[in-house]
Amino acid sequence: MVLLDIDTGLQGHHPHAEAAPAAIPSGLPHCANDTPFGPVVMVADDETELTDELCDYLGRYGIQPIAANTFADAIKILTTRHVDAILLDQRFGPVDTLPLLPTLRMVTQAPILIHTGNRDETDKVLGLELGADDVLLKPVSGRELLARLRARLRHTPPQLPVNGQQSAGIPAPPAAGWRILATERRLHRPDGTALRLTTAEFDTLAALAAKPGEVCSREQVTRQVFRRSWRPGDRAVDNAVLHLRQKLADDLGDGCIVTVRQMGYVFTGFPKP
Repeated sequence: MVLLDIDTGLQGHHPHAEAAPAAIPSGLPHCANDTPFGPVVMVADDETELTDELCDYLGRYGIQPIAANTFADAIKILTTRHVDAILLDQRFGPVDTLPLLPTLRMVTQAPILIHTGNRDETDKVLGLELGADDVLLKPVSGRELLARLRARLRHTPPQLPVNGQQSAGIPAPPAAGWRILATERRLHRPDGTALRLTTAEFDTLAALAAKPGEVCSREQVTRQVFRRSWRPGDRAVDNAVLHLRQKLADDLGDGCIVTVRQMGYVFTGFPKP
C-alpha cells in the first residue's frame, strides 16, 4: 500500500524543482516542536506509519511537524500548543472529523487541510463549507502536500500562541485571571467577584479544568462528580455543562468548554486578561 507518494526521484528531472535540504540529523525527533526552525504543522491521522512518513518528509523541508494519532490527542495539542496549520484525516479512527470542523474552529483559526481517501464530491464540498481550507486525496504526493501547505501558510496571518501565551523570551506581565478555588469551592472572575455555581456545576467545571485540552467522557465526569456509573439517557453531566455555559456566557461568550461529539467535553482554558 502506498502511504505517501514522495516523488523522491522527480527533483533531478525538473529544472525548477526545489532541492531537498539536508536530512535532519539522526536522533532528533521529527514530530516534535522542540526547536523553532519553521512553521508548526499538526499531522493528525490514526495510521501511525503514514503519520511518521508525513512528519519525516515535512521535517526535511523546514516544517516543524507534530503527530496526533487520536482525535483526543489532536484536541489536546490545539488547546495547549501553538499550531500554524493542520493536516487532518477525515476518518480519524472512529471519528468522522467533518461534522467536528465547527468545533475545531472554536479552538483554532489555523488552516485545516482535510486528508481523505473519500472521492465523493459531496463530502469535499461539505468539508469546505464546514470550515476546512483545502481537501487532499490520498495518496497525495509529498511535493503537492508541501506546496499546498506553503500556499495556505503564505495567505494566513500569523497565529497567536495558544491561550494568549507570549513568544519565548518575553515574560508575560503578571495579571489576575479566572481562578477556580477548590478549597472554597468558588469560581472568581478576573476582577475578583465570584460567579455563583451549584455544587454539581462547580464540580463538573473542576473535573474538566483538571485536564485542560483532554477529552473527558461523560462516564469519567459522572463517576467523579456524581459518584455513579453513567448510563445511556443520563443527562446529569450535559445539564451541568449547559448551566455552566449559560452562567459563563456574559463573561466568556462561547465559553471555555467544547463539546466533542460522541466523546465528551474539553476544557479549553479561560481567556487571559
